[in-house]
Amino acid sequence: MNTKKFSDALSQIDNKYIDEAINYKKNKKITWIKFGTVAACFAVVVTAVSVLPNVTPDKPKNRFGLSDNSYNVTIFYNEKAPNISTEKSLLCSYTEEELFTVFDTHIFKGKILSLDNIEIDFNGQKMYRAIAQIKIEKVYRGSCDKGDTVSVMLPCPITEGVWVEDTDTVCAMKEGMTGIFMPIFYTEENSFLEYNNARLVQKDIADYGFPDGMRYAFLETEDGLIFDRYSYETISDAKTLDEVEEYIQTMLEKLSE
Repeated sequence: MNTKKFSDALSQIDNKYIDEAINYKKNKKITWIKFGTVAACFAVVVTAVSVLPNVTPDKPKNRFGLSDNSYNVTIFYNEKAPNISTEKSLLCSYTEEELFTVFDTHIFKGKILSLDNIEIDFNGQKMYRAIAQIKIEKVYRGSCDKGDTVSVMLPCPITEGVWVEDTDTVCAMKEGMTGIFMPIFYTEENSFLEYNNARLVQKDIADYGFPDGMRYAFLETEDGLIFDRYSYETISDAKTLDEVEEYIQTMLEKLSE
């Protein structure tokens, strides 16, 4: 950029923004926003930070704090997920016994307290998920306790206009709904996602996550019991959570022998 262009662009900047940038506290997080030629000039004048009108970085409730094990990724609550249609590869085929043993799942009955959609930005590549807060009423397997409220990552957002293959059961979730859930207990080792030179340790934002959106939840709804009846042939005719509970307890006893 030559001297004249630099001077012309710089003259377009309101002095109050320069003053704000210079006086911006050093311990605040740095926010960089591309803003054409003006922003480029501004970055030269104030090399530490770029401040634009209507930017409010001090709203931690809208942005997740992440550990050092996650990098090049940002996560925000976003209740208005875009209309998307996503097809995934076919689910791996498991026997009923394998559905209880392939993954380290905790199994509990509980009530869905809230459902919040989130936007995950992997260095410019975005994906959309949801987090459910579930209050535990009964534990069948795992280290959680009755009365605990746990967070569970869902493999898709919960909103109209969004369709993701193999998430039929999870998509039926609503606040206030009771169900039996079989999510994976997250650790740093089993919960990381890597895309586009970015990494997210999902444990940073949720206690648990479902292996898929079809086979690891049983929901009591106004329209009856919803679960993947094809995968659970033994209880394919089940109509109540009590029947599912009896089946799970029987299966766990069998697997412990």
